[in-house]
Amino acid sequence: PTLLTLLVPTLVPTVLGQVQPELDAHWELWKKTHGKEYKGQAEEGQRRLIWEKNLNYINSHNLEHARGHHSYQLAMNHLGDMVRGTRVGTGLQ
Repeated sequence: PTLLTLLVPTLVPTVLGQVQPELDAHWELWKKTHGKEYKGQAEEGQRRLIWEKNLNYINSHNLEHARGHHSYQLAMNHLGDMVRGTRVGTGLQ
């Protein structure tokens, strides 16, 4: 096998923006907790990818916190399916 045939299976989910199925239950619970509903599968898919990216960032930050690199922890909230620019109207940063 060439290097390309070894890398493609690991890169395709990232490039295509596929969700992590192991987070399905966590995603459903988060949506229910925060009353989230979307206009269709396309919007939900986009929001899910953003949520997963934010969740990964939070987990990474909190791991660094546990190692003494930060003085505070982060947690997921109702804004977890938004990117920074979409939060402007909320008054939050």
